[in-house]
Amino acid sequence: MTSTNRTPEPSGGLRIISWLTALIGLLAVISAVILALVGNGEAAAAIGVTGAAMLGGSQVTVHIHQ
Repeated sequence: MTSTNRTPEPSGGLRIISWLTALIGLLAVISAVILALVGNGEAAAAIGVTGAAMLGGSQVTVHIHQ
């Protein structure tokens, strides 16, 4: 029986980008946990926000007024 799924497979480049994004997010979460355990809460919060932005697709915008 032949498959009726006609969804194209992702190309190699897209697959690498997906894995790289997931890996960076995972490393950010691990780093935040380690920093929180050693008592550096401010750095853990900053890295946690970065990891959340990577994994959740959130956008962080900084406006600088001079």
